[in-house]
Amino acid sequence: MIAALKRLAAGDFVRHGALIFVSMTTINALGYAFHFAISRKVGVEQYGVLAALNGCYMIGMVVSSIAGIVVVKYAAEFRATGDQARLAALARRLSFYGLGVALASAAVGLAFAAAIAAFLKIASIAAVSLCVVVMSISTLTPTLRAVFSGIEDFWTFSISGVMESTLKAVLGVGAVYAGYGVVGAFAGWAFGSAITLAYTMIVLLARFRSVPPAPIFIDFRRLWATMAGVSASTVLLTAISYTDVIIVKHYADATTAGLYGALALSGKILFFLVGFVPTVLLPKATREARAGKSPVGILGLAVATVLGFSSVGLVVYYFFPAFVITALAGPSFAPAAPYVFFYGVAMVLLAALYTVTTFKIGIHRFDFVLPLAICAVAEVAGISVYHRSLSQIVSVLVVCNALALVASAYRINAPLRTLARAQPSDAAA
Repeated sequence: MIAALKRLAAGDFVRHGALIFVSMTTINALGYAFHFAISRKVGVEQYGVLAALNGCYMIGMVVSSIAGIVVVKYAAEFRATGDQARLAALARRLSFYGLGVALASAAVGLAFAAAIAAFLKIASIAAVSLCVVVMSISTLTPTLRAVFSGIEDFWTFSISGVMESTLKAVLGVGAVYAGYGVVGAFAGWAFGSAITLAYTMIVLLARFRSVPPAPIFIDFRRLWATMAGVSASTVLLTAISYTDVIIVKHYADATTAGLYGALALSGKILFFLVGFVPTVLLPKATREARAGKSPVGILGLAVATVLGFSSVGLVVYYFFPAFVITALAGPSFAPAAPYVFFYGVAMVLLAALYTVTTFKIGIHRFDFVLPLAICAVAEVAGISVYHRSLSQIVSVLVVCNALALVASAYRINAPLRTLARAQPSDAAA
């Protein structure tokens, strides 16, 4: 195992990991700058409009996340078998049919824009309409970008992601400060997203322009099994990651809920810090499994990376909890300081859970879904019962995340028969 880790560390995992770490850190920083700059210009009420529409956007991104994971798997398998014809067919079909889905979703969303504005109590239908446009584009761009991730072209993958975030920040903030308010923010965002989509599609299609057209046969049984597993795992992981704040807001008193919100904000920094690891892990695990090799060494390096980065953060959280919470949320949130470290531990467990489940998705093993569902229900039930103090809530979170990690790691090193022996045509999508 040690020899395998050294071999992987000397290979492209570290190089790709460093690239994705830099690009994702840049994307996160630009996202924060977008909200930081606009909130100080438009005021509380208008920022509430932006926040509500941004929440709708985040919910819509679950669909593209599911599609992206599936695309990464199939692109990685085609690459592992050297099947350029099917890779080209995948890219072309995603571009053609994806554009149709994006246009259709935009049409439906625009038809309901007035109703959405009324439900959210937003006066500007234009802002809602532009948000719909952004969401429609975002159903396609990340999916196309996933092909680059699957073939491990992380350079182009990173350029596309950073370009999108940069244009969103520059054009969106620029329009707001030019006096166009929230409408301007979404107009700039939409324009930047459209430019990024065009760039991503052109580069992707150009990559395979010399590959002649080829038929691509769909194994619907395997495709639906993959879609079902990926969809279930994505929904469950999202629930485990974000429902704690909602449940606490519902059951706890206002003070506890407010302190917990700041606590979650601080803890999520550790989670996002290592968010690049699953992105690099998924195509590499799929490639190794498809080639009939054991991908456990890659998982070991991925987990070691998560623990290595997270441990540095945990040291800071342990020795300087008051500084962490007050620097992020302000002096009034200092009472949450004693729980910063323990919430950080919960987030490290969550990051490790994401890593393990991503690995299992890559090797086409979804035996973790049922245990994950049980742990997700247990977390909601636990917080619903034990919410009298921050200590109780954080304890439930730590225990449930630890149990989910252990349960998901079951059979992590079991022999890989199905994927390794499958014919390339079985992986067609």
